[in-house]
Amino acid sequence: MSDSYTDSEIIQGIKNRDREVMRFLYHDYQPMIRDFVKKNSGTDDDAMDLFQEGLVVMFEKVSGDKLSLKSSFRTYLYAVCRNKWLMVLRKRRSAPQMVMDTEQLSEMLPDTEKDWLKHQRYEVYRKHFQQLSQDCQKVLNMFLKGYSLREIAGK
Repeated sequence: MSDSYTDSEIIQGIKNRDREVMRFLYHDYQPMIRDFVKKNSGTDDDAMDLFQEGLVVMFEKVSGDKLSLKSSFRTYLYAVCRNKWLMVLRKRRSAPQMVMDTEQLSEMLPDTEKDWLKHQRYEVYRKHFQQLSQDCQKVLNMFLKGYSLREIAGK
């Protein structure tokens, strides 16, 4: 599996039903949708269903040559899933557990995406940190805990 694909490679992969592209989408894009749904009154199952519905929409648009991206594929898929989730929430509106209106959800979206990006960045740091020697890890840990460079050199 590739670490990343361009938007055109993703679109072509969906068109060709490429398993590697689909694995990439599930691995890299599904967590973003899951986080959004869970922060907005949903469950993991809701998120998986929603993500799959979003992929079906994308597949239909790609297959019918109706997809016209004015933003990144990631943003477009996110918008499709977000709109579908807002429709679900509107249907649940009459239920007592629905306490957020769509304006509140819209205000939360930037933070959701920031949280997702922060998580992705953390995973990259963690992956590379684990590849360092024990000594390098100790030095970095001391630095992050606020030790001065003199204290680190002394130890």
